[in-house]
Amino acid sequence: MDWILKIKTDDNQALREIYDLCREECIAWLQNDFGLSVHDALDVFQVSVVILYDNVMTGKLSTLTSNIKTYLKGIAKNKALEMLRSRKNRIIANKYPVMAQYVFEENEKVIFEEQLSTALMSLEFLGDPCKSLLQLYYYNDLSMENITSIMGYKNTDTTKNQKYKCLKRLQNIYSEHINKIASN
Repeated sequence: MDWILKIKTDDNQALREIYDLCREECIAWLQNDFGLSVHDALDVFQVSVVILYDNVMTGKLSTLTSNIKTYLKGIAKNKALEMLRSRKNRIIANKYPVMAQYVFEENEKVIFEEQLSTALMSLEFLGDPCKSLLQLYYYNDLSMENITSIMGYKNTDTTKNQKYKCLKRLQNIYSEHINKIASN
C-alpha cells in the first residue's frame, strides 16, 4: 500500500489505519525494549504517528524504503531514547547543580519538540473543515483567495473569520491537552 499517497489524499482514514495496524505491537516493543510504562509508550507512539504525518505533509518523507511499521518504530525509537535521556538529565541536574545550565538547554529542545508534537496532535483532534483550512494556509501556503475557492466559502472575509475561529479552537484543544499533561 502507498501510505504516503493515502495520507495525502485521506489523512484521517490513513492515520486511523496506521494507528490500528501498528499500535499494539509498537507499544509492547517500547515497553519491552526500552522499559517504558504503558502510558509513556502510548505517548511515544502517538507522537511518532504525528511526526510521520508531519514528515509526509511537509515533503520530508516522499517515499517509504521500508514498511510503515519499521518507519514508525524508527521514529518511536528516537523519541523513546530522547525521553530516557531527558529523565537522566533531570536526575543529574538534581544531584549536580553546576550542570543545571546544560540540562536546562537540553531540556529546552525536548520541551520544544513536545510542544510541537502536542500542537500536531491537537490539529488531528480539531477535525474538518478547520483542519483542512489551517493545513491549506500553513502547510500549503495558499492565499486566502485560493482557500476561499477550494473550501467554498462566500468570500475572503468569511475565510479569514473561519481561520480565526479555527485557530481559537486549536488553541483551546492545545491548552486542554497541556493542562491534562500537567495534572498527571
